[in-house]
Amino acid sequence: MNLQLLDYNESERADYMMVVASMAGQDGAVTSEEVFAVRQLSLQYLLGPDARGRVMAAAAIPPENLDGILERLAETNLRYSLLLDLAGMAYRDGVFTEAEAAEYNRLSQQLRVPENQSRAVLDFAGAVLNHKGKPDEHLATLEKAGIPGGVVSLSAIFMSVN
Repeated sequence: MNLQLLDYNESERADYMMVVASMAGQDGAVTSEEVFAVRQLSLQYLLGPDARGRVMAAAAIPPENLDGILERLAETNLRYSLLLDLAGMAYRDGVFTEAEAAEYNRLSQQLRVPENQSRAVLDFAGAVLNHKGKPDEHLATLEKAGIPGGVVSLSAIFMSVN
C-alpha cells in the first residue's frame, strides 16, 4: 500500500483511475492484460467497490465528465503521476499506437503539463516498461525536465516495476 495515496480522498483517486482506465481503450481494444492492470491499479489506489466499478466502466467507455475530471486533477500534484500512469497504460500491451499518442498529448495539454515535461514522462515510461534498465536509472530524465521527484512513488503502474 502506498501511504502517499491517503493524502488524496477516494473521489480524487477514483477520478485519477478513471482517466487511466480510459487510456486502455484508445487503441480500439481493451486487452485482458489491460483489464487486469486496471483492476490491480484500482486496488493499489485503495478504491472501494463502487469506485472500482466506475473505473472498470471507464476502460470501455470514457466518462462523460472526463474534461471536468482533468480540470480538477490539473490543480493537484497528481497530474504528473497521472501522466506517468497514462503512458504506462498505453505501453501496457506492448504497442503505443498513434491514437494512444494523440490521446496522451491531448490529456497532457488538458492537465497543463508543458510539452518538454510530457515528453520526459513518456520517454521514462517507455524506457522502464520496455525494460531498458531500472526506473532509478531513468529518474534523471524526469528531474532534468523539472518534474517533482515523488511522481514515480505516486504512480500506481510503477509501484510494482522496481
